[in-house]
Amino acid sequence: MLAKNYFQMLLTSSLWGSSFLLMKLALVELTPFHISFYRIFIGMVFINLFSTKIDKLSKKDHVNIALVGFLWMSLPFYLFAASEETISSSLAGLINGSTPIFISLVGVMFFNEKISRIQKYYLALGFAGIYFLTFGFEKININPEIGTFLALIASISYGFAANIVQPLIKKIGALSVLKIALRYGTVFSLILFLFSTRLIIPSFNESLFPILLLGIGSSGIAFLSFYKLIDDVGTIIGSITVYLVPIFSMIFGYIFLNEETSSVQIIGIGIIIFSAYMFSNSDS
Repeated sequence: MLAKNYFQMLLTSSLWGSSFLLMKLALVELTPFHISFYRIFIGMVFINLFSTKIDKLSKKDHVNIALVGFLWMSLPFYLFAASEETISSSLAGLINGSTPIFISLVGVMFFNEKISRIQKYYLALGFAGIYFLTFGFEKININPEIGTFLALIASISYGFAANIVQPLIKKIGALSVLKIALRYGTVFSLILFLFSTRLIIPSFNESLFPILLLGIGSSGIAFLSFYKLIDDVGTIIGSITVYLVPIFSMIFGYIFLNEETSSVQIIGIGIIIFSAYMFSNSDS
């Protein structure tokens, strides 16, 4: 890889990793509904400034992209913000690291993806890692924070969205899918926003800066950087970016919020990253 590719990888993973810190900071003033809407809306405006061409799509394409807007943006952005009302930003980011495992599981269960025996072992190992990350060494009948389950549901939502979006990207291009999905995501989040909470405008002293960074950075620049990286080095190498996100979320949580991560959680995310990487690099 070239030096610029390493920069793209670090930029993308750090922006996505910082999103969990930024959501935590924004929760001081805003609700999860506000955070989801503002983040998607600002990202939508930013991305659509880069691509103004009109895409001619079929009704089926619009339906699928609308699903991506809901499952990739509106629902998980809200769930991750809601999860951080009861768990730390670093733990939410670590749980987000389980996304590649859920992408693989959803592909096998709902999209008829064929996998080899060794890939089945790596998939099972990944869920062992998710168990350690979520429950530690405790028994299964413990009662963890509700935020843990909200973050897991958000990661599962990403799993469905990723399987839906892959053929769309091949057909009409990543940037076109992203800009239209952000439009649909904005509409869905606006509906949830209007029916669930009162209007709060982010204030300069509290949530404006985190929200702008979420929208422009995490939902705008990060996606553009990631797609450019994929174009330059391919999907397999580019996917390393996703594995770095939990590490950055942990670092930012520790530096800015004094959040601590337990050794068993680090073991859990390590198992997840290893199993996801090996799964994606094994022959099916």
